[in-house]
Amino acid sequence: MSSFNKASNITYSSNATTNLGAGVTYRNLSANVSAGLRFLNNGIEERGKTTSLDFQFHFFLQNRISDLLFLHYKGFYAAPGSYSYEPFGNYYYRPDIQLNLLGLTAYHVQNTRRFSYRAAFYQNEWIRKSSGTLLYGGGVYFERISSKDSGLIPAKGSDLFSNLSAFRYISVGPGIGYAYTMVIKKHFYVLASAIVNGNINFSTSESGSINNNKTSFGPGINFKTAAGYGGNVWSVSLSYAGNILWVKQAGVSNANTFPASEVRLTLARQIILKKPVPVVSDVINKIFGKENY
Repeated sequence: MSSFNKASNITYSSNATTNLGAGVTYRNLSANVSAGLRFLNNGIEERGKTTSLDFQFHFFLQNRISDLLFLHYKGFYAAPGSYSYEPFGNYYYRPDIQLNLLGLTAYHVQNTRRFSYRAAFYQNEWIRKSSGTLLYGGGVYFERISSKDSGLIPAKGSDLFSNLSAFRYISVGPGIGYAYTMVIKKHFYVLASAIVNGNINFSTSESGSINNNKTSFGPGINFKTAAGYGGNVWSVSLSYAGNILWVKQAGVSNANTFPASEVRLTLARQIILKKPVPVVSDVINKIFGKENY
């Protein structure tokens, strides 16, 4: 959240857990389930508790990619140094702040003959040669951050911020970018892609019963990167995917920043089936078409 003086900004973060899970990919449809286990998350309690529902769907069709996001988070903290009025070394915890995000993006993949995201994110292809592609499309997002108990800004230092009980916005716009996969010795790869959107933002700053609206233009970045090993049986991938939006609020010159991302380490084994899975293959073909799957 940006302040009037551009120097006293406050950064709220969710207390995200490290999860362990399992999944299955059939053709190019993937499903995964995971849970945060205690032994993977020792020591995070000092930052405060975050409850969440986090659904991030990434579709990698033959000629396009798409992201569908639904996030609901409650309970945020400000790390030491990101809120100057908190005693040194202490976390400022706000269990009452909640965030809701709904987003949808779709981008066309120009070089469908040589480039694919699937080896890195689905682990069901083997890329043997380096290649790149132009990406273009657009996205739309809706997000709301609110507090039922008090304002979003702490009482100490609140004179440096706009008085907010909630902030919401709709962001929509086209984007263009580039993706490239570098392959080393036919098995090892590094993938990077970035798309820059030019968004028009419709934001509302809520202060009790008073709403202040603002229309502004701002950038957005959609990124995906991965590195790993791909073979005809086993593969391993470390991937990082997300987006960042910059949205201005009424009365404040600097934009507020809203990032959302996911980091995943995947070990996968390929199992060759002699016949297609009944019913499942038919449903996939009807929904997506044989040319994409």
